[in-house]
Formats: sequence, structure tokens, C-alpha cells
Amino acid sequence: MSWQVIGTSVIGTSHTVSGKPCQDSHGFQNLPGDIMILAVADGLGTAEKSDTGSRLAVDTALATLAGSLGNSPPTADETRAALENAFLTARASLESRADADGLALRDLGTTLICVVLTPDWIACGQIGDGAVVALQPDDTQVTVSSPQRGEYANETVPLTTQDALSMVCYTHQEVQVKALAMISDGLQNLALINPGYLPFVPFFKPFFELILSKPLDMDQTRTRLETFLNSERICERTDDDKTFVLAGWLAPVSQEEQSAQSDHL
Repeated sequence: MSWQVIGTSVIGTSHTVSGKPCQDSHGFQNLPGDIMILAVADGLGTAEKSDTGSRLAVDTALATLAGSLGNSPPTADETRAALENAFLTARASLESRADADGLALRDLGTTLICVVLTPDWIACGQIGDGAVVALQPDDTQVTVSSPQRGEYANETVPLTTQDALSMVCYTHQEVQVKALAMISDGLQNLALINPGYLPFVPFFKPFFELILSKPLDMDQTRTRLETFLNSERICERTDDDKTFVLAGWLAPVSQEEQSAQSDHL
């Protein structure tokens, strides 16, 4: 088996009008042993260089996780330690960048979600908004990691806030995830049901079916995903940047199935 992953970050209409860049970032990497690491970050709209902050947070976190988990199948404790180190290192990289560029740390304000995905379990770390939704073997959709809100409405908790590292929420679930979706704040009102941040099943269902259906042409599928996220029916409900990362566990085609397909052709 193997993981099939696709993702994109698109600029919101409000940023197009104001001339701001897309402040979302994402990334993923396949490690030995069918381990997939993924990250999503949403730069704060009020932060001057949050696009730089989100990109730096994602890249640093993924590099740290790859360095920690890339040699052997990790235990739950090792994964938790790796996630903690990823957030610690990402925060440190933001501090170093702020010092080097003569910025206040808040100018690089960003959220961060990191996921370690294996055939048998999933582990997440999250600070700020956005969410992780999983499709379980019985086709039930569950929110694995939920948005973190601040004290006031529409306030989130960035990685650059004071005591941020003590506020990261970690989860570990021993479940065989069939498919996974990660979203940034721009899709929350469309994809999650409040209260409780439950998955809005009709939103995720066609995406999970797609990622599990067959090996995809990634360039073509990414273009289709971007077209969907930029469509009028989506943009009339959210003017924020939008990130969507989708992963699915594909079963290999057996020799018998290959032979049957060849005979059919």
C-alpha cells in the first residue's frame, strides 16, 4: 500500500482586493515505512510578514519531523517527542528570522498543524485554527484535531504568542485512517459543524472518494482542486485564504487483478 497526497493553498478574494499575498502554507513528505508527515499553517491577517512566517513554520516543522522519524517506525512516545520538537524548532526559526530581519515576532504570526500518519495510527499537534478530519475504516468521518480559539470571537492562538509551546494540543489515535483532510481557517465554516467542530460529511465525502478511487494525475487533480476553491460558490461564503490537503491509503493491485485488467483491455 502507499499514501496518495495532494494539497493546495489559494489566495482569498479579500487579499486579492487588498493586494496582500496568500498567507497560508502547506507541505508534506513521505518517509520510509509508509509514514507520511504533513503540515498546514495559516498566517495571521494582521501580521505584516505572516506569509513568510507560515512558510517558515511548515518547512521547519517538516524538516524536523523527517530528521526525527525518518530512520525507523516510531513509537507513540517517540512521535510525541518528535512533534514537540517540531513546534519548538518552528518557533525558534520564527524568532531567528524576526531578529535577522529586524521584525517583531508578531509580524511573522502564524498557526501550525502537524500530522504524522501511518497505516495503523495518527498523531497530531496543533496551535491555532484549522482542523484535521479523518475517514475511518467504517467510513465514519471524525475530527481528529479541532480549531483552537482565543478568548474573543474570531481570535486564534498563533505560534508566535507568549507561552505558545505550552498551548499546543497533541492527539494520538490508534486507528487505521483510510483518508485524511487538513484545512485552514478559510474552509472551517464550510467544512465543520458548530458546536463541536464535527465534520460536515457532504463536504468531505467526494474528496475522500476521489483520493481513494485510483492513482491520480496530481497536476490535473491539483488544478481541479484549485478551481473548486476559487469557484464563486466557495468564494461567496469565504473571502479568506484557503488550504486543503488530502491524503488517502491506496491498496496495491494484486497480480491477479493486474492480469484481469490486462485481459479486459
